Amino acid sequence: MPIVTPPVADDSLTPFDGGVGVLTRGGEVMGHVATTLGSFWSPFSPLRMQWWVWHIVAWSDGAREPSTEDYPPFLSVSEMKAGHLEVLSRDPSRTGRYDFAWLGSAESAATLARLRITPEDF
Repeated sequence: MPIVTPPVADDSLTPFDGGVGVLTRGGEVMGHVATTLGSFWSPFSPLRMQWWVWHIVAWSDGAREPSTEDYPPFLSVSEMKAGHLEVLSRDPSRTGRYDFAWLGSAESAATLARLRITPEDF
């Protein structure tokens, strides 16, 4: 048996494993969020791996924010679960709160292809 065990199962993180959501403000689509789920070792939990979520904001005009990591206590993840996301953008005019909603799996795959987001981007 390995000394470091896998993370505790958490079904609430399943949508973040290759998920894509849409960001809207005032009903207008402003961009998308692509997410990926992984795990990491932390000295704060040395015997169990922890979940780790990365996300990329891709704006409707093609610009992208750098990938952002989130880990326990999951601030961005909690926001997306609640239906919004606070974005801190390199462009101050884009910084702020956006409504967030997950896309279906077929639409997610098409959106990732259109945005040209690959696992290497995270």
